[in-house]
Amino acid sequence: LSEIPAADTSRIGMFGGSRGGMMTYMALTRTKRIKTAAVLAAPADKFASIKDRPGLEDSLYELVAGYEQNKEAELNRRSAIKWAHKFSRNVPLLILHGNSDWRVKSSQSIRLALELDKHRIPYRLMIFEGADHGLSEFRTEFYQVLVDWFDRYLKNGAALPNMDYHGR
Repeated sequence: LSEIPAADTSRIGMFGGSRGGMMTYMALTRTKRIKTAAVLAAPADKFASIKDRPGLEDSLYELVAGYEQNKEAELNRRSAIKWAHKFSRNVPLLILHGNSDWRVKSSQSIRLALELDKHRIPYRLMIFEGADHGLSEFRTEFYQVLVDWFDRYLKNGAALPNMDYHGR
């Protein structure tokens, strides 16, 4: 991005869906350049993914170098719930999921949100009732939520939410 003259590298946002969401989680722990992020139907616990989707593990032998020799370590590397404490408290994260998703159960996003909450990482979790892996039943709403999120934190530069416990 720094090679593109019109790019504002002080306001980088990242969005990923499904496996791209898992990669977004990983990127958030490896760089401080991302200012906000959003994920859609992202696997957050590869151990649960294997349990929930018989046959998925077969593809991991081909897709993940060293998987056969070190399954647990490779699954941990791809399971954000195992390293949620590494997420920045300065990067708000939008998590979107459909609760009728057969590929990645919405419970993975719910469990990640609970981990983020323990560490006071700013996030918003939206579960779309009856929605599939791509939120196709809520396409218009999903796009608007996504645009609003990036407008809020990148275009308009909104302050981070107050993650301290507060109120009456």
